[in-house]
Amino acid sequence: MSKARFFTDFKYTSREDKPEYVWRRYREILQGEILDVGADQCGLKKFLPPRTKYIGIGLGGAVDVEIDLEKGKLPYQDNSFDCVLCLDTLEHLDNIYEVFDELCRVTREYLIISLPNPWVSFMGMLRGGYYKHTELPMKFYNLPTDPPEDRHKWFYGVHEAERFLKERGGRNGMEVVQLDREHASLNLKRRLYRMILKLIVHKDVNVDSLWSGNVWAVLAKR
Repeated sequence: MSKARFFTDFKYTSREDKPEYVWRRYREILQGEILDVGADQCGLKKFLPPRTKYIGIGLGGAVDVEIDLEKGKLPYQDNSFDCVLCLDTLEHLDNIYEVFDELCRVTREYLIISLPNPWVSFMGMLRGGYYKHTELPMKFYNLPTDPPEDRHKWFYGVHEAERFLKERGGRNGMEVVQLDREHASLNLKRRLYRMILKLIVHKDVNVDSLWSGNVWAVLAKR
């Protein structure tokens, strides 16, 4: 089987490794003017060629421009950037639909999105117990005594995420050109795990959402 257009053998295991993974995988389209939405430490910047114009936006971290994504539209004109990235950010927003539409509006060519799979976090908690950095069972999906600084606001499966990207993207003149799930390959251990899940969960539950990792997508403007 031929490799996907956007591919790398490099594996990331932490937030620090992720910018290098993104660069190695998507370097072909990370050219020209780049907008990184929810950029955190702007880690991608150091991998880009000097001629690339990069802007990292969001709240906190070391972003170039502080912008609260939940307050109004992005302060850029239509088709302002060659490529827009929004990685592990949309799930933190109440206004996920409006922000996604804005991402589509300001790109002139490509949009790179990654969305985590909440179900795999839930299954990990069932298998491994409480999240390692807190007494609560799930870091992003819980009801602590005090308001948390960091939480996810949507609980969905991989098929819902993929449908959202395809259908909402289509409404905004975008077409999904590549869609991937982390850990999608089925080695023997995963095949056995998948078979067991099919036996113990309701037939209407799609077991892919119980073990697949992040959904990654590249959308192109028509």
